[in-house]
Amino acid sequence: MSEIIKEKLYFSDSASKTPLVTVITPTYNRAHTLKKCFDSLVNQTCSDFQWLIIDDGSTDETEDLLDGLKNDARLPFDYVLKENGGKHTAINVSHKYIKGKYVVVLDSDDTLTPDAVETIINEWKKYDSDKSVNILYFYKKTPQNEFLCYVKNPNTVTKTYRVRRLSNMHSRDCCDVFRAEMFKKYPFPVFSGERFIGEGAAFLNIELAGKGVYVDKSFYVCEYLDDGLTKAGRRLRITNPLGGRYNANVYMNRRLPFVIRLKNSLLYNCYDGFAGISLKKSLKEADYPFFVLVGFFPGRLLYLYWKKKYG
Repeated sequence: MSEIIKEKLYFSDSASKTPLVTVITPTYNRAHTLKKCFDSLVNQTCSDFQWLIIDDGSTDETEDLLDGLKNDARLPFDYVLKENGGKHTAINVSHKYIKGKYVVVLDSDDTLTPDAVETIINEWKKYDSDKSVNILYFYKKTPQNEFLCYVKNPNTVTKTYRVRRLSNMHSRDCCDVFRAEMFKKYPFPVFSGERFIGEGAAFLNIELAGKGVYVDKSFYVCEYLDDGLTKAGRRLRITNPLGGRYNANVYMNRRLPFVIRLKNSLLYNCYDGFAGISLKKSLKEADYPFFVLVGFFPGRLLYLYWKKKYG
């Protein structure tokens, strides 16, 4: 666990009741975008939420910015500064400070529409009594109002969500809103020397423990910045191969379609190559050794290709 350097719990001092929603913003050197994020939360039609900022060791003016914003009575918030360890460790640290019944992660370069919190609460009222439902999925959209993904049959309970996402764009991202107790039940693993793990693996574990519902609404507005995690993509996974193989291992789950499992067997072996892990050790550690064996040769060929392409 990354060491916590500083806590400034403004929300705790100001709130008169426990909020229904916690909005978590992991951030690292995003002082230039956080004000936009703040403004979108100030303008919410419903104030029944906690804004929880986990600073992953920023070296810019993030803390100074938030010290200035704390005097804005319209939006109290909690701020925690930790040593740098990557976004996944910031999310892990957030678990201790979550006050809401439902949790949504709002990246520090994104915004919410004014009806976001109100929409989350109203939609969860429909499914809260069904304890098998762990997540509600809302569409993300661009500032130009283009949806990043969609599904054919929204507003229905489903057992597998990521395989149902369709898109005419480069992304199939959705905005996931979790039950807080389930969100805290599945922390990310932390590998020494690595600072990245794709969020999909931990979030998939939450759904595999129950079900999810796609909601045919959108309140999350995102832009993929050139220096953001999403655009860094494959290089991040290659330079953090233990996190990559963990993600692939989760996606080889027998409850997922064969094609998804096969693809991730290749990725698992590819990341093994970057991590210097032998097939013998890999078979011993994997949850699905048969699929690891099936994907060994094409996975190692993929490793050689990516090694040449990305250095």
